[in-house]
Amino acid sequence: MPQINYTHIAQIAFNQPLLLTAGLANTIEAFLTPRVLGRTVDPESSQAQISAKESAPIPLGDPEKGDRIVVVPVHGILVPRRGSITDTCEEVMSYELLRSQIQKALNDDSVLEIVLDINSGGGTAQAAFECADFIYQARSIKPIRAIINFNAYSGAYLIASACTEIIISDTAGVGSVGVYQKRLDLTKAYEDAGYKVHTFHRGATKVYFHPDVEMSEEERTHTETSIEKTYQKFVGAVAKYRQLSIEEVTATEADTYEGQAAIDLKLADRLATPQDAINQIAKGAVQRSSAPIISRKISVQAAALLLTTPN
Repeated sequence: MPQINYTHIAQIAFNQPLLLTAGLANTIEAFLTPRVLGRTVDPESSQAQISAKESAPIPLGDPEKGDRIVVVPVHGILVPRRGSITDTCEEVMSYELLRSQIQKALNDDSVLEIVLDINSGGGTAQAAFECADFIYQARSIKPIRAIINFNAYSGAYLIASACTEIIISDTAGVGSVGVYQKRLDLTKAYEDAGYKVHTFHRGATKVYFHPDVEMSEEERTHTETSIEKTYQKFVGAVAKYRQLSIEEVTATEADTYEGQAAIDLKLADRLATPQDAINQIAKGAVQRSSAPIISRKISVQAAALLLTTPN
């Protein structure tokens, strides 16, 4: 297995505002911390290599007749660009890849609608807002619907909120409009191991977020300001995309909501299981198409979504 720069990954995970749930952040932290510290890791826990997937969207309908939809999977941890980490339980999806797949569908005249099949606890704030705004602008060209299959939290909800419509099942969850950031401090670990690190710098902020330097009050203030800025941007984006007030979004306090409760708060639009949702979207696309196609054929083709639906 190739050597992976865990320190570089840790800089992304710990030292910037994150749009993800606390549970996912803790999972990443538990995975990275022993590796950054150079501790022995069970080799069985490092066997699976997962990447920002290059898999093609799933076509539904007849591309030759121009009556199809495209389903783009948005699964796992969201990161700015293509890359991979070693883990046994988490997929990785990049905002870059998501945008390229949506753009490809926009450029395809045979595609009538785009569906995002979302199951993610979020990811980095970096590149998330650009991706969401791209979707928001693109939905004026073709409908882009989000099927929550079965979670869209934090950064994933930002993506969903930019879509034309959000379809949620009774037990699917959305929300977590908040910001999360961790600061890794290895000074005590170095001390316990008998190491002393001397860091020389110019410019007060140069050593902010360095794990070998204790956090100062100035750094704490700097971080709080950064988080607040990202939070206000997140709240403002969701309010704009969902036509909500700032107060309505802020009042959620980064909580998560399922099914009808999400609809009542205007965080989602309608109830349907993922399979029913994709069937309804496919039938609607056919009805608007100039090339007729029988419903039974669409139902059979729409069943392809079952390949990406979790057990």
